[in-house]
Amino acid sequence: MTTFERTRRGLLKAAALLPLAGTLGTLARAAERPASASAAAQASFAIKAEGAGRVVSESLASLSYETGQLADPSFFSAGNRSLIELLRRMNPHGVLRIGGNTSDFTVWSEYRGALPEQKAGKSGPQHPVVLRPESLRELAGFLRATGWKLIFGVNLKIGVPAMAVELAQAVRKAVGDDLLAIQIGNEANNYAKDYAAFEAMWTPYAEALRGVGLPIGGPDTGANSDWVTEFAQKYGKDGAFLSRHYYRDAAPRGSIGDLLGGDPGCIEDTERLAGVADAAHLPLRLTEANSYYFGGRDGVSNVFASALWGADFMLALAQLGVQGIHFHGGTLASVEASLGREAKASTTAADLASRRDAVSSRYSAIAGNVALGFQPRPLFHGIELAQRFAGARMLPGRFDTGGANLGAYAARRGDTVLVALINKDTLRDADVAIGGLAGYGKAKAMRLRAPALDSRSEVSFADVNEDVRPDTQGEARFAVPRGSAALLSFERMV
Repeated sequence: MTTFERTRRGLLKAAALLPLAGTLGTLARAAERPASASAAAQASFAIKAEGAGRVVSESLASLSYETGQLADPSFFSAGNRSLIELLRRMNPHGVLRIGGNTSDFTVWSEYRGALPEQKAGKSGPQHPVVLRPESLRELAGFLRATGWKLIFGVNLKIGVPAMAVELAQAVRKAVGDDLLAIQIGNEANNYAKDYAAFEAMWTPYAEALRGVGLPIGGPDTGANSDWVTEFAQKYGKDGAFLSRHYYRDAAPRGSIGDLLGGDPGCIEDTERLAGVADAAHLPLRLTEANSYYFGGRDGVSNVFASALWGADFMLALAQLGVQGIHFHGGTLASVEASLGREAKASTTAADLASRRDAVSSRYSAIAGNVALGFQPRPLFHGIELAQRFAGARMLPGRFDTGGANLGAYAARRGDTVLVALINKDTLRDADVAIGGLAGYGKAKAMRLRAPALDSRSEVSFADVNEDVRPDTQGEARFAVPRGSAALLSFERMV
């Protein structure tokens, strides 16, 4: 789980993109500005309402969990109504990815062949996960209840293609058409010395899985974008999608300022990979992503700042062509076990919300477990905002941030123009002039906000009764306070 490579060329290209809508944030940090910079920034966003960009995938907002989470069959179950309702609220057309570190330490209980002993790595699971048929039956009911599809990872590291085929066939038998693809291995860049070594391990699995008619996605690498390119060139015609992972950095180096400052290298890398995917006529998915790897940073990954980051991150990558972003999460026990660590969580808090929070991985968008029930984390609300763009076509525009750490995105769906404004600045409010709206009437407005960037609760994404309408020149003005975001929906007048 590593971050995208950053290069000087990437930084320069990102700087050149700053006037456009859809960057991952300016390079300036609020802490680097003088105290006098607290006056509201005068920003402008000139939309080309008749322009055309990429259509945002309905499965943009998706999730990823460790295979080890399936050890409790009641977690992904039709009876887990609390979690089902939250997934449907997040996205009625999402994709659940089951994989992570524990997928490469999972054995199928029904396999009767010989298996070599698997030794844990420095930061991997200490014990194998034994997956049983009951978990797959329950998972099938969960998928039907949510309306979600499934990406399922099989164990590459163990080197037994026959077991992978038996497990994958059992998954397909259980979930049927809800199976989008099988992935072979998780972040093999951590144990294969190079792409050639990975391919040598991967090919027997792929041949065996294709031999029984199973769809395959990949290469599910952590950091090696060159692997995605090579994979696409050799196997693109037979694949379901291209995939890789993304994390901003390691958890010990995480901070709110770092997270909201953006990752310019991500823009260049994603744009290049989107071109590779287009050439191969395949979707591009981040099958595992979140703020900071090693389970997230407490006080950063689980506070309101993550909501602003998540919304900005999703819309920026959707604009570049990413079809799905699977935010990794789950219980603290499942994620810590995947890292070879023991979960140490106190569940003695008086209020239920705090107990749910305590049993959850630090970066999970949804907090809770089967015993306590589930609730949305701040990140969940940022994902909700970005998912409102699903099915809409992104629009080009000229964006001047006015010196603030501000993101802006626009899209058109039928007679509606959507505008998202995300103020990641800690010091400056923003007054944004939105142009290009001639012929559109009063907007419906929603605000994403919380008491502070480090708030863990009192986060809301809700309608507000504000009079926002274009003037005779087709320009509307809208204020976005520091550390908040908004979604505007302008309807064309008849």
